[in-house]
Amino acid sequence: MMDKRIELNESAAAFQGFFQIRRLKFRHSLYRGGMTPEIEREVFGRGQASVVLLYDSQAEEIALIEQCRAGAVERALRQNKIEKAWLLEPVAGMIDLGETPLEAGIREVREEAGLHVDDLEYISKFYPSPGGSDEILHLFAVEINVSHLPEFSGLEEDHEDIKIVRLSFAQAKQMMLGGQFNVATTFIALQWLFFQKLAH
Repeated sequence: MMDKRIELNESAAAFQGFFQIRRLKFRHSLYRGGMTPEIEREVFGRGQASVVLLYDSQAEEIALIEQCRAGAVERALRQNKIEKAWLLEPVAGMIDLGETPLEAGIREVREEAGLHVDDLEYISKFYPSPGGSDEILHLFAVEINVSHLPEFSGLEEDHEDIKIVRLSFAQAKQMMLGGQFNVATTFIALQWLFFQKLAH
């Protein structure tokens, strides 16, 4: 059994804006013995967020939100495919100070989908990009009535402009299997729905 060790020599703020970037200097133990030389990395301090898949088993539909995402803007412009800056995702948002992941998920369902729910089904938590970000995502799902969904939603003060997109289970599964979604949480949530939740 490897004796895993880390020596953190520095952790300093390199940038502070809407998000934070920290500069780390550290060494870690090697599988074959000894320690690495000092490694210097910048880590995007994204924090934690809750993600919620909305589905209706009676109507056999899911609901995703579509909005313009900052991380996709430059690539869409470079490719001259502006529409690719609008992504399809489950409801999601940052966990506020003092909130639990569950409370944040319930709040985000209200803010982004206009629905009031009392509880969510926990799926998993994971690092989406641990090579350069400390972000942890908490993934949930909730059964809803899709007929209660608005067409558009989002908080104006957060500059959210959201369109609710309803897809049949068949459409969503075909798109997932065909690699048509390009957001990791969409794939993970739908794989849970089709290969775990609905597989019984």
